[in-house]
Amino acid sequence: MPEILITGVPAIIVAFFSAMFITWYYIPKVIKVVRARHLEDKPGQHKIHKSMVPTLGGIGIFAGFLVGYLMGIDGYMPGLSYFTAAAVFLFFVGIKDDLIHLNPTKKFAGEIVAAVVVTVFTDLSFTSFHGFLGIEEISPVTSFIVTVLTISLIINAVNLIDGIDGLAASVGIIASVVFGIFFYLSDDMGYTVMAAALIGALIAFLRFNMSEGENKIFMGDTGSLVIGFTLAVFAIRFNELDARGASFIDLKSAPAVSIAILIVPLFDTLRVMVLRIHYKQNLFTADHRHIHHMMLRAGFSHARATQYISLFNILMIILAFLLDGIGILSLGLLLLGICLVTAYALTRYVTVKERRAAVANPVPGA
Repeated sequence: MPEILITGVPAIIVAFFSAMFITWYYIPKVIKVVRARHLEDKPGQHKIHKSMVPTLGGIGIFAGFLVGYLMGIDGYMPGLSYFTAAAVFLFFVGIKDDLIHLNPTKKFAGEIVAAVVVTVFTDLSFTSFHGFLGIEEISPVTSFIVTVLTISLIINAVNLIDGIDGLAASVGIIASVVFGIFFYLSDDMGYTVMAAALIGALIAFLRFNMSEGENKIFMGDTGSLVIGFTLAVFAIRFNELDARGASFIDLKSAPAVSIAILIVPLFDTLRVMVLRIHYKQNLFTADHRHIHHMMLRAGFSHARATQYISLFNILMIILAFLLDGIGILSLGLLLLGICLVTAYALTRYVTVKERRAAVANPVPGA
């Protein structure tokens, strides 16, 4: 029987729908097993949910994503086996953390291992700073360090925003759509297929994550680590296509534009880390200072908070593409400035709201 090779737009369609179907089909199975084995995520001091909710939704996401891109990517991507090996390794790191809680240092070590695998064994690494501070090409040592640290940063950033229903998945969908369109227009079909598979899996997951009752499930680190890793790979490929002149458009500020695509997890992580340092707290200690926590304190529901944060993400992406010509530093500072002003306004609103509530409803004996 002759080999069937799916290419072009059909490969994208197959990747998207097969990933969506696999995730949609398997998540109810995961929920059933989790409930039978009493592996639900329990309410706690730094957790928002008030009842037992199944976790390990990342198993369904990863299964759909893996099958999806393997169905459509045949022949497109050299080094695919190494990406898959690194993703599978992170998948098991996430499972262990979801089931028995993994020491933050060990989890970070696992992220570094995955980053080193793709950096060393594939062509996926930064080769240029795109003229930032007058620097174009960089040395292999600098490339290795910057690539590994970037992958680790993005993995952790996506992991940290997975705090309310739908947020991590929505950010993943938005970023994958933008990267996927960019790859498609740049005739980079392998990464287009991969982006389509991730979009399909995340859309199917949202159906369960945003629901209430018996079908609700969290993705857990099993999902967020793999999603963060994949988005980091997309971001690096995005920059490298531009650096090599292989993109459909000559971006002047590709690094800043890629930051805009991932602005929600990156800025939130930067903001929280600065606050923890300021208050002399452990950088790895969970708290309620994240932007999504502030949105809930402002009175928004999970769904509404996710919608507004996603809309902000989309607007920042549009702004970055429109102002690409002003340069990496200028665009980066502009994006940072907008985020700082928005975060300050939100924090101020929450502070005033809670202060008024305290005055209106004083605690007896306080």
